Amino acid sequence: MRIETFVDQFPVAAPPRRVYDHLAEPTNHIGLSPLIVAVRDIERGTDPAGQQELRYVAVERFTVAGPLHYDNILRVCQTNTVPGRRLVMRVRSPARVRVRFVMDVEPAGTGVGHDPGTVVTVSVTLQMPTLLRSYVVRTARKVQMFRARTLAERMSC
Repeated sequence: MRIETFVDQFPVAAPPRRVYDHLAEPTNHIGLSPLIVAVRDIERGTDPAGQQELRYVAVERFTVAGPLHYDNILRVCQTNTVPGRRLVMRVRSPARVRVRFVMDVEPAGTGVGHDPGTVVTVSVTLQMPTLLRSYVVRTARKVQMFRARTLAERMSC
């Protein structure tokens, strides 16, 4: 098994609480990643540390050829570790791929005459079979860039 980690940081022109609330709702991830086409079976609860925890299934769709596709069923556990500031998502794929996302949402700071907005920092840790490394890392990076653009667009409305 290989482990890879990368970190991305991007601005969003919206208040931190609005950005956090959007990221904390599992159904908002449909289309936030270009591969996620459905979210279902959401269970809300509390972990042993008293933090809000959500467990759900996300469906990741890969195009195989033309109209043929493969739906990859992901098991997601999301913990709101610092309410309003940090989300941790642990994702398990049937292909023995594990992903851990740590999403930190912070005020961008103050600027003269500007809305301070938000800075989102996403740390991604991938664990995968060695044979899948290149594909998994390349796909994860593309998804992360797409997420940054799409989140910024959604929050600008």
